Amino acid sequence: MAVTTHKVSTKAPAQPELTLKGHEEVVYEVAFILGTRLLVTGSADQSLRVWDLDTGKQVGEPLLGHDARVYAVSASPNGCWITSGGWNGSILIWEVATDNLKRELKRSPVAFKGHKNVVQGIVFAPDNKTFASASKDKTVCVWKRETGKVVLGPLKVGNIANSVSYSPDGTKLAAGTEEHIIIWNSASGEELLKIEQRAFRVTFTPDGLRLVSGSQNGIRISDATTGDIIKQFDAHTEWFLSLTVAPNGTKFATTSHDKTTRFFDLTTFEPISEPLEHPDSVWCVAFSEDSKLIATGCYDGHIRTWMVPLSESEEEPQQSTQKILKKTIPDPRPRPKCAPIAASRFFDDVSPYDTVDLMRVTLSFDSLIQLHATIAPALHTTPKAPKSKT
Repeated sequence: MAVTTHKVSTKAPAQPELTLKGHEEVVYEVAFILGTRLLVTGSADQSLRVWDLDTGKQVGEPLLGHDARVYAVSASPNGCWITSGGWNGSILIWEVATDNLKRELKRSPVAFKGHKNVVQGIVFAPDNKTFASASKDKTVCVWKRETGKVVLGPLKVGNIANSVSYSPDGTKLAAGTEEHIIIWNSASGEELLKIEQRAFRVTFTPDGLRLVSGSQNGIRISDATTGDIIKQFDAHTEWFLSLTVAPNGTKFATTSHDKTTRFFDLTTFEPISEPLEHPDSVWCVAFSEDSKLIATGCYDGHIRTWMVPLSESEEEPQQSTQKILKKTIPDPRPRPKCAPIAASRFFDDVSPYDTVDLMRVTLSFDSLIQLHATIAPALHTTPKAPKSKT
C-alpha cells in the first residue's frame, strides 16, 4: 500500500484552541450538537458530558445512566437528540432540552434492548427519527427513537460490526466489519454491495458517491456504488482509530495510536498541513457544522478543539481573491511627489478687451459644436444591409 507522507515544515506545531478537562478516563467519542456551541463526549468513566465552546467549561453535571463504558455517541442532524452506546450493549437517548434559554441533556425513558455486546458504533439517520447501531455481537440494528423498537434487523454480518454510516439522502446504510464493508437499502434491508475489505470505521462522503474507510494504519476511498478502489494509502505510523469527513466535502481527518490527527484533501488525497500532535492516543475526532473546527478525544481523558487547515481546493480561490484585491485596492503607502504639470490655458493669448478676437473664438467653438451635431449620428448608425438581387 502506498505511503502518504506529510511535507517537512519549519513551523511550530499547532496548538489547541481549547483543552476541556473533566473525564476521568479515556474519551471514546465526541460529537458537535448541531445548531449550538456545544459538544457532547462519551468516556470509559461511564459518563457523557456536555461542553460549552464559548466558555470552555462543562455544562451541568456528568450524564449518568450507562453501567459500563460509553463507547459510541451520535447527535441527530436537527440537534435535538443524542444517542449513546455502552460497553455492555446498552443504548440510551438524550433530549437536548432548552430551559430558560439554557440547553441541557435530559435522558429519555425509552429502553433499547437488543445488543448483547459492545455497541461499537452508532449514527442517526437523516430523518432524526431512527438510528443505526453496530455491535461486537456481529449484528447491525436500526431503531425507532420514540419507541425503542428495532425497525430493521438485526442484520447479521458474520463478524464484529465496528461502525455504521447513512448516505446523505438516508436511502443507504453502510457498516464496517472485521471482514467486509456492507451496504444495504435502509428501508428494506436488501444487501446492495459487499466489499472485501476490513473497516474499523467507515463513512459516506457528503455527496454520497464515495466511502472513506480506515483499518489498521491504512485509509481507503471507494466508489459507493461499485466498491471499486479510488485511492488507498497508509496514513499513520501506528494503528488507525477514527475518521470523519468535513461537512463541506473538502477534506477528512483521521486519528491513531501514533498520537496524531491528520488531514487529507478529498480531491487530491494529499496531506493537508502538519499533523496535530497529542500527548497520547487519539480515539475520536469530529468536525463542526461549518467545517472550521474539529474536536478530538484522547486517551488522557481530555478533549481538544483545533482550527482546521485549508485544503488546496480552498486555498486557490483565496489566493486568486488576494491577487485581485492587490491589483484593485490602492496601495496605502505614500507615493513620491511629482513636479506640477503646467496647465494649458486656451484664452491666454486673448484679451478680454479685444472684441474682434473674442468673437472669432466664440464663432470657432460654435462651428465645432455644429460640426459634431452633424457627423455624430452618422458615426453611431448601423449601416443597412444591401438589398438582395432578385
